[in-house]
Amino acid sequence: MDNDTKRTKFLYQLIDFGIGRIVFSFDFIASAVIFVLMVLSNKYGWAYFPRERSLDFVVVMFAAASTLFSITLAALAIVLSFSSSQFVTFLKKKDKFSAILFPFWLGNASYLMVLLLSSLYLLLDISKISILDLYLFPLITALFSYSLVSTFFLLATVIRFGYFTNIDNKE
Repeated sequence: MDNDTKRTKFLYQLIDFGIGRIVFSFDFIASAVIFVLMVLSNKYGWAYFPRERSLDFVVVMFAAASTLFSITLAALAIVLSFSSSQFVTFLKKKDKFSAILFPFWLGNASYLMVLLLSSLYLLLDISKISILDLYLFPLITALFSYSLVSTFFLLATVIRFGYFTNIDNKE
């Protein structure tokens, strides 16, 4: 496998982008806090996150994740369609290519995880399996929260893209 092909793999991009950058990001920390609070709430009977309505919430998150996945994918297509090979070369020289494109990949991967886990939750009717529902519903909610916040930060990525496009035109 040649070096350029290797650099396009998800794991390579993840390492290049920085795992620590993801783990210590606001969106990851917020979703981890949501997960922990939901598990503790369910385990100790706090009424903050009622499990009785979990099935309804999963359906809503599934529908919203489907829509937002499509929107972020379209945004990525727009960003890439405005990229010339000269501009991509410029971004690679400035070591900004992964920083601009990888958040789209990560955001869409989190939406796909929400869709996959929500599908399993709905198809297997996990709301009736107490031990699985204790962890899966909070996980779906935390991933969905991560996805929403990450979509907000994708706006910053698109703005940075516009900024770098302007710089490339000046040079």
